[in-house]
Amino acid sequence: MNNNLSKIQRLELDALKEIKVIAEKNDIKFFLRGGSVMGAVKYKGFIPWDDDMDIAVPRGQFEKLMEALKDDWSERFWLANYRKGDEIHAYFPRILVKENYRREEALPTNNHLGFSIIDILPLDGVPSTTIGRKWYKYHVMILRGMGAVFTRDVKDTIVIHSKKKQFAIDLLGKLGVKHFYTQNKIYDKLDNVYRKNKLDGAKWIGTITGSLFDKEMFPANYFGNGVSIPFEDTEFLVPNRYDEYLKQLYGKNYANEEPDHKKSHIEVK
Repeated sequence: MNNNLSKIQRLELDALKEIKVIAEKNDIKFFLRGGSVMGAVKYKGFIPWDDDMDIAVPRGQFEKLMEALKDDWSERFWLANYRKGDEIHAYFPRILVKENYRREEALPTNNHLGFSIIDILPLDGVPSTTIGRKWYKYHVMILRGMGAVFTRDVKDTIVIHSKKKQFAIDLLGKLGVKHFYTQNKIYDKLDNVYRKNKLDGAKWIGTITGSLFDKEMFPANYFGNGVSIPFEDTEFLVPNRYDEYLKQLYGKNYANEEPDHKKSHIEVK
């Protein structure tokens, strides 16, 4: 493994361990999400080429975690959140490396705030009917596209969009979204949409605000109470039915195949 990537992965793991300690003190549960679940299941740690981590936090506990991480909770890491005025250009909060430490360690940047290493997504209820989920999907898609208009010209931020998505974002920009809304107002609208479907008692739940979009809506029993499995030298919760979860996100052959394109948020040298 590239030495720089290995260093980044160790740092990400350190940050998540710090968050785990804070979460346990505050009776907060979180799950690994997406590629981090893949890493835990397939490699018992990081996917070899992965350069970020993702967690999902049930909505009520998500709010508690945001409160616990809003101030100076770490010597090396900090939480960027649009709600507290950070120009993060993302609905969901992110853990970043403090800039003085990033410079000392000669770490890269992957956005205009510095070096982002962990995405924190709320886990929300979603509509239980097929028609309801379709409407929900398109409502979220439009709002996410509107929010992305504001990020097009942000320097030093690596954005990964398909050509089709980028075309839609550019079209929304030409329609003058910026004349009617601020990015944070759009994120507030997204927040209202996500919160509308209560998590408690929901038959379907998900993290549709994530990168895989509508693939990230699941029957609630996929998550359940979670199961703790090894990840490097520690353990984290993953969805209870993680095999079905990963098959929905990455295809039925995820355990035996590697993607042709190994996504990276940085240029690892």
